[in-house]
Amino acid sequence: MKPFVFPLVLMALMQPLYGQSPENAEPPLPADLFAHLAANTWAFPNVDDMHCDENPHEVRFDSARSTAWFTWRGPMVNYLGEPDQEGGYDVIESDESSITLSLHGEQRMTEAGHPVVWILRMLDGGEAYCWDRTDWSPPRCTHLHVRCHGPAPMS
Repeated sequence: MKPFVFPLVLMALMQPLYGQSPENAEPPLPADLFAHLAANTWAFPNVDDMHCDENPHEVRFDSARSTAWFTWRGPMVNYLGEPDQEGGYDVIESDESSITLSLHGEQRMTEAGHPVVWILRMLDGGEAYCWDRTDWSPPRCTHLHVRCHGPAPMS
């Protein structure tokens, strides 16, 4: 058998396995993260008074998708310990699973003395998102948010 034929035969034998996902594989993400985020409401599953039925938030973007607003139904306490109801962000970049944003008026700093830059990471096929930072390594998530579903139908 010629040397270049063996890898081709091996790839042909493996082809049926390629493309099959293991049972615990992450479900596919929505094709348009911006539209998916804006079409749903979101909440903190593990924070008192911030669940879907108490104080969810919405995400909206300007038409250029260069600015984002996260707006809560009612007041919440922001990272400064102040009452707030909306946060604005500039969109820096995005890919198929994340949107990188800078918070307007951000006061938290990296070790290098620059304002932190946030990465919204979509998870679980679009059922949740979390926050990461560009200065954190390895990538990690904090502040899990889940997609709110409407009330169950009454029969």
